[in-house]
Amino acid sequence: MGSRMKTIRISTQGLLGLLVAVVLSGCSKTEHDQPLTDADLNNPNKVLGRPLPGLTAEELRKFRVGEMLFKKEFTPEEGLGPMFNGKSCWECHGQPGPPGGEGRDISSTSILNYAKRDPVSPKSKKPLKEVIRGLTKVDVDFFLTKGGPSLQRKTITTEFPNRGTFQDQLDFEQVPMDAELQSNRHSPPIYGDGLIDSIPDGEFTAQGIKEMVSDPAVAGRAAVAVDRYTEASRSARFGWKDQHVNLFNFTTGAMNIELGLTTYGAHTENSSEPLGDNPEFLRKINQAGQPNDKGKILLALTWYQTLLAPPPRGPITPQVTAGEKVFEKLDCAFCHRPSWTSASKVMVADPDSKLPLIDAVEVAALENKTFYPYSDFLLHDMGLELADGIPQEGAKGGEWRTTPLWGLRFKKFLMHDGRTRDIHTAILMHGGQAQSSADRYKSSSQEDKDALLAFLKSL
Repeated sequence: MGSRMKTIRISTQGLLGLLVAVVLSGCSKTEHDQPLTDADLNNPNKVLGRPLPGLTAEELRKFRVGEMLFKKEFTPEEGLGPMFNGKSCWECHGQPGPPGGEGRDISSTSILNYAKRDPVSPKSKKPLKEVIRGLTKVDVDFFLTKGGPSLQRKTITTEFPNRGTFQDQLDFEQVPMDAELQSNRHSPPIYGDGLIDSIPDGEFTAQGIKEMVSDPAVAGRAAVAVDRYTEASRSARFGWKDQHVNLFNFTTGAMNIELGLTTYGAHTENSSEPLGDNPEFLRKINQAGQPNDKGKILLALTWYQTLLAPPPRGPITPQVTAGEKVFEKLDCAFCHRPSWTSASKVMVADPDSKLPLIDAVEVAALENKTFYPYSDFLLHDMGLELADGIPQEGAKGGEWRTTPLWGLRFKKFLMHDGRTRDIHTAILMHGGQAQSSADRYKSSSQEDKDALLAFLKSL
């Protein structure tokens, strides 16, 4: 193969002594640069988890380091916990398949958010069904002093019972009995997210204006969230409710909530007690009081996710082509916008930065690329049936980001909580601003329905 092994030492607070073996090809070509055959296109192991085409050897090396950290199972001594949902990123994003995929089930690889209406809100006095779609952050108590708003299902002592005495055991979190709002969030695939991250902020605002001019009744809202590192408001694009402005912020939150790894951007330990007040022995094991990661892990994981290639289209048949026309006729493309183009210059935080300073490097493989996620990335009210009542950043209780459809043929669970595996059923669940398209689909001929489903299964 003409390849050689090179050992790289990752020096971080949470990974002292870890050696990462990275395979570097002797030339610029790798197995992921080889052309795909039609037979490959429906094989997830062939097409998912690949790096973006056109990476340099150095960019690919950093990608492989990030991939290993994405798959790595962390330990309490490296910062895992003390309360967490998974030991690795891969556990909730793809395992046992290619890293970067969706969660393998609903019970253990999803996240449960919970809240209740704040008694001081006027909306707390009305029937929940009447107000759930319009709840905002000022209307809701997120149980922040009791471990909320996200449930951590595991602890160091439930998963590593030898870490303390019988008296030291820390129970996993439980949803408060008065949490009237509960929402399971299925872990989505993250393929192609670097291209989404590379869309200029103004393009989302422009898309919202375009939709408002075209059809105000169906138009989405461009979401705005605060970048936790710059404290600047930016166009949001990640998360079920558009709560994250970029992959750097998304990864910071995921490390903290899912793994319990603290960083400078999220430095509070998860705990069911106020202000992260875990038992002293757990705080000592988990290096509480200082970030578990000074930035090296965060940068490497963000780099890896940024350079994951999007899923390619499946085989295109005459029925698929006909189905695309039905997709447009039913106005599905109004919200599920087919294509976007990335910025002409894209800078990405360099995982080899000399911390605490962070350098940015230009990545040509992300620049001026037209790609097809099939989403407008705006917030839409999806109706009462899908409303969970939990607001996030600017999203209300009934609003959701338009889910990208690329890679749909590989999806096992559909909708935000994975409530169905059937595309036909998922379409009929669309309500609110999408109700008219769902109604037109319902009254379509069987031929058109079959064609549309064939098109969606080609994505």
